[in-house]
Amino acid sequence: MEIYNMYEFHRVAATRQEAVSTSLQHTSIDMSMVPSDADFIEYANNMLEEHPEQEARLRESVKRIIKLKLHLGLYDNPVPGEQYVDLVGNKKDEEMALELARESIVLLKNEKNVLPLPKSASVFLTDHSADNVGLQCGGWTWTWQGHSGNDMFKQHGISVMKGMQNLVGNNSFTYFNGLLVNGPISDANLTKAVELASQHEYTIAAIGEPNYTEKPGDIDDPSLPEGQEKFIEALAATGTKVIVILFEGRPRLLGSIPNNAAAIIDGMLPCELGGQAMAEILYGDVNPSGKLPITYPKDAANIAIPYNHRVTTRCMWDNCWMQWDFGAGLSYTQFNYSSVTLDKTTIANPDDTLTATVTVTNAGSRAGKETVMLFLIQPFRKISVPEMKMLKKFKKIELQVGEAMDVSFSLSGEDWGVYEPQFGKGLKRIVEDSKYVVAVKPDTWCNVYGENITNPLCAEFTIDTSSGAGTVNVGVEL
Repeated sequence: MEIYNMYEFHRVAATRQEAVSTSLQHTSIDMSMVPSDADFIEYANNMLEEHPEQEARLRESVKRIIKLKLHLGLYDNPVPGEQYVDLVGNKKDEEMALELARESIVLLKNEKNVLPLPKSASVFLTDHSADNVGLQCGGWTWTWQGHSGNDMFKQHGISVMKGMQNLVGNNSFTYFNGLLVNGPISDANLTKAVELASQHEYTIAAIGEPNYTEKPGDIDDPSLPEGQEKFIEALAATGTKVIVILFEGRPRLLGSIPNNAAAIIDGMLPCELGGQAMAEILYGDVNPSGKLPITYPKDAANIAIPYNHRVTTRCMWDNCWMQWDFGAGLSYTQFNYSSVTLDKTTIANPDDTLTATVTVTNAGSRAGKETVMLFLIQPFRKISVPEMKMLKKFKKIELQVGEAMDVSFSLSGEDWGVYEPQFGKGLKRIVEDSKYVVAVKPDTWCNVYGENITNPLCAEFTIDTSSGAGTVNVGVEL
């Protein structure tokens, strides 16, 4: 691809032919890795006709490619894994894919417990991603830029609409969509969608991104297309309870959508069986348990600020409001956390370990899964500016109604050590004598710069390896 990019992107060649000629005459590139055409062969032959003296250079690349293939054993077994072809799409893998989708989908908003839906609910299903398995999968699915639609996924693919049909039947909801993935909708289609929404208590709107990958997927504006936002506003204005489903490979800014939605579920890219998993969550057959692996931004100004930003960023003294924090994710049940306890409050040896324990109780009315997260905070650090907090441990547990479980995490120098630059020698992991704070749950605020830490989900300990040594080397140089 980089050969053609000399013309199409870098603009150091005026044509593809010139790009191929330049690559063979002036670079050491061996292979044109373009999946969609074989024009490189024609361009290379044209170059050899004009510059036959370059055949030796071409042979150099051929030799290197053949040498690599010999090293990999490709000539011994040109179709490796042939014996596994019949296993593609087998039942066990299908079950695993479905379970992965169930556990990764994240419930981000559930106003007045609008979800799960009763199986008898009056539902209108709409928007471009409601019946499109390809948009559940993203790029590098069947083709480089992905495939929109259902025709390539007929054997295993289940869209949201198909998943709902599997659970509640064809007659339990109404489906219509006139909205395109890039935002436009005709006046006639908008009028019809609004009319249908007004006739149903609930409207499920599956929105998000088209397929993309790599450079063609770059965007100038992280916001969802304005047409999607306006469409949600129009649906909500009818009084129907709007449930928004997001299928996206990155966090798109949502504008007014969160204010107009009663519930929001981020499916990200659950792929082929994501529609089945989504339907099961909508109707409560599955209790959602996914957590956001990112900080979801609210505006473009804060789009690059992660949860573990340095304390010197402006978010330390100014509000950097995010749409949802790292680790956010709701459940249909309620999990209560006890005070976190430590088995010691002072570390005197860099090889010592510390155990943090918290009791989690399912105080709701149904069984559920919870990911217990432990963060570590070093309020003051001599060698560099500390982070706000760092996720160090997590464990996903399943609790029945009323069940409680003690969850313990062991911390060591690998967790509280940091890397110090050694000029000319790389980095070395060290442990500083300092105060540290353990926090459980991603939304826990420990007020580490206040007079006292009073939040029961926070616990303080001190590392004092000396008598004044201050820092101790605990790792190898990088």
